[in-house]
Amino acid sequence: MVRSKSISGAIFDILNILFLLLLAAVTLYPFWHVLIGSIMPYEESIRSVIYLFPQRPTFEAYHYVFSKDTLVGALLVSVFVTAAGMLYQLFITAITAYPLIKQDLPGRTFIFMYIIFTMFFGGGLIPYYLLIKSLGMVNSLAVMIIPAAISTYNMIVLKTFFQNIPLELEESAKIDGAGYMTIFFRIILPLSVPALTTIGLFIAVGQWNNWYTPMLFLNDKDLWPLAMVLRDILINNNMELTRGGSYVSQEFMLGDTIKNAVVIVSVVPIIIVYPFIQKHFVKGVMIGSIKS
Repeated sequence: MVRSKSISGAIFDILNILFLLLLAAVTLYPFWHVLIGSIMPYEESIRSVIYLFPQRPTFEAYHYVFSKDTLVGALLVSVFVTAAGMLYQLFITAITAYPLIKQDLPGRTFIFMYIIFTMFFGGGLIPYYLLIKSLGMVNSLAVMIIPAAISTYNMIVLKTFFQNIPLELEESAKIDGAGYMTIFFRIILPLSVPALTTIGLFIAVGQWNNWYTPMLFLNDKDLWPLAMVLRDILINNNMELTRGGSYVSQEFMLGDTIKNAVVIVSVVPIIIVYPFIQKHFVKGVMIGSIKS
């Protein structure tokens, strides 16, 4: 009986491993397809739909991508907007969530419900555009940072995390003469690294992939982030990446390869960052799952 159970358990483990390997292969293949397509010559790519390994790998597409000032400038814009937007939104979210955990805050329930209201109702695109225009943020990188000051969902998540921090820590700090700002910056924020890291990752990915806002408000292509340039290449099939540029035979031959290369360039920075915050991310995604 014991032997039959061990055999059945071994069979289950083998089948489970095979299933997970198949699932991993199906999940990773689209990325592999794009990666191989970015180093595969044009003549070779048109002969095959499924890419496994290139016979004659070439890095001409990457050389072309990084030789264009528009794409390099877009990469720098994306890095700046992502970093500045993440820090700005984290700060605004944190200083909004912290007071809302205080029971003695005047109008606490009304303020919280007022913020929740924004999750379900908005003014619409036209009033939003008119507001941004009246604030003078059209054709400015500020439009990608300032209006997206806070996400209600992220604020609720961070508020839940703050509520799980023992109240005794604040009380002991107050006895020692610490004020609210000292408690917030020297106690609350250091203890909230997992939550801040998780929310920061969500914000960074959203900022990095944001093409909708620049499509609406940025007319100057020099201000376009990488996501907007990528959209321009993939959807509009626009290969004029520099002012006054035009189609040439080399660009035509590298058309799909360049698209794949730009996709890889846009994805790699997020992939590089993730391993460094994985330990905080795993803990942070469990915020609110267990109520103390």
